Amino acid sequence: MSTLNKKNLLVASMALLGASGSLMAQTQPPVIGYWVDSSSRIVKNTWGECWRTSSWTPALAVAECDPGLVPKAAPAPEPKPAPAPPPAPVAAPAPPPVVVPPPPPAETYKTVITEKPIRLEGANFATGSSKLLPSAYAKLDEVVSQSKEHPEISFEVSGYTDNVGSANSNVRLSQARADAVKAYLVGKGVAASRIGTRGFGEENPVADNGTADGRAQNRRVEIRYTDKVETKVRVTQ
Repeated sequence: MSTLNKKNLLVASMALLGASGSLMAQTQPPVIGYWVDSSSRIVKNTWGECWRTSSWTPALAVAECDPGLVPKAAPAPEPKPAPAPPPAPVAAPAPPPVVVPPPPPAETYKTVITEKPIRLEGANFATGSSKLLPSAYAKLDEVVSQSKEHPEISFEVSGYTDNVGSANSNVRLSQARADAVKAYLVGKGVAASRIGTRGFGEENPVADNGTADGRAQNRRVEIRYTDKVETKVRVTQ
C-alpha cells in the first residue's frame, strides 16, 4: 500500500475514533474515572483495556480495569470458636439420712424393803427383871440413830424368855422387857407411834434351853425395823 493510502487510512480511523469519542462524551458522561456505556458498563477497547477519563487518578482505579492499582482487601479474620459452655454444676451428694436412735427403755423406781433385826440378849437385863442394864445402851442408841436418818421407818420390839418358870409369867416378863426397850427409845426422841411391842414368852427359842448358855441366848429382846431402799429397775416397754 502506498504511503498516501496509509496516511488516508490513519486519518480516517482517527476521525472515526474522534467521532465515537465525541458521541460517547455527548451521550455518556464519565463515571468514576472511566467511560461507561448506556448500560453503565465500562467501555473497553479491542484489547480489553478500559477507557480512562481525563480526571482518572490511581485513587479511582477499579479492580476490573486496573487490578494492580487496587489494594487487596485484608482477609477476613477467622471466626473465633465459641467458648465452651461452663461445666454443669455437680449437685452435692444428698446428706445421709439422720438415724434417730430409739429412746432408752423407761426407768422406774422399785422400793425394796429390808428387815434389819437388832438383838438384845439376856445379859442386858437383870435376872428375872425387865430393867435394862447399861450394856444395852450402845445397841439401842444405834436404833435411835437409824430412826433419825429414816423418819419413815417403824420398829417392832419383841420380848422372849427361856423355859424356866410358868408360861404366863414368862409372857408377862417378855412383854415388860419389850416395853422397857420402847421407853428407852421414846426417851431418846423416837415417836412412840413408830414403835410396837409384844411379849412372846418362851416361844421361838434361838438356842438349846437345856444349857445355861442356851437359856441366856433365849432370854432376849429383838428390835426389827424395815429399811426402805429405792433402786432403779429397767422396764422394757
